[in-house]
Amino acid sequence: MSKKLKLIVGSTRQGRNSIKVANWLVTQATEAGYDLELLDLKEVNLPMFDSAVSPMYASIDTPEAKAWAAQIAEADGIVFLTAEYNRSIPASLKNAIDYLYTEWNGKKAAIVSYGWIDGGGSATKHLRDIIDFVKTEVVGKEIAIPFTEATFNESHEFNDIDAALGGAKEDFLATLEALSA
Repeated sequence: MSKKLKLIVGSTRQGRNSIKVANWLVTQATEAGYDLELLDLKEVNLPMFDSAVSPMYASIDTPEAKAWAAQIAEADGIVFLTAEYNRSIPASLKNAIDYLYTEWNGKKAAIVSYGWIDGGGSATKHLRDIIDFVKTEVVGKEIAIPFTEATFNESHEFNDIDAALGGAKEDFLATLEALSA
């Protein structure tokens, strides 16, 4: 039986690199025989979480929350893809996590980060704290992809995405195996 794996794209800002990184990861997964569905938070488009009650105590019953809950509930494993913004995760990713509680409980998850300073390592630390609280188990290696001046051209496009991200491929595929176990 094939596991339902989903990759959550955490950044929604204009000109983001996350969708390019996400598409590269999905391609690597597909070529290795994994079915990895992309959940782009820009398309999910959740309003800012403002419920009077935490989802820990009562389900959030807006149409957006119900749809989001269904997508997460059906997943056997989650890959969180996060950029590093000001040494933490994007607000859009935190917001998406805050919408749910029980749907995260007991899920296996992996973290892939990217960024300029430490490949998103600081974002990974914060994200791990958050998803640990909602009882999500991180499996496999935490993957940090560092960007350098050589990563991009003058138009801020990847010079060679395979060269920039290829060092993470082996660890990423091993992490998908851990998610599928």
